[in-house]
Amino acid sequence: MTIIQPNKNQDIRRLITLLTTGLIVVVLAWVLFYMQTVILKHDLAKKHNTLETLKVENAELKNNFYGLVDVNNLETLAGELGLVQDKNPQWAFASRF
Repeated sequence: MTIIQPNKNQDIRRLITLLTTGLIVVVLAWVLFYMQTVILKHDLAKKHNTLETLKVENAELKNNFYGLVDVNNLETLAGELGLVQDKNPQWAFASRF
């Protein structure tokens, strides 16, 4: 009489193949996640540098603007344009009309 036994090693091979495939997928996913994290860190650093540059430019523009609208500069500009200061201004309010 012949006793046929199924190959028990085939189940173990399937399990090992499944676990190996799962491990490879997890490692690839982790590598891709790490790459995305590094790319985002570099982009964030670039944006931070750009923000700092824009803050400095904004401060320079504000300084120039405040210099232009300084009272002394406005009086000089008014004199150059031939404007005179009205001592008794007559105000017209929109609520009267």
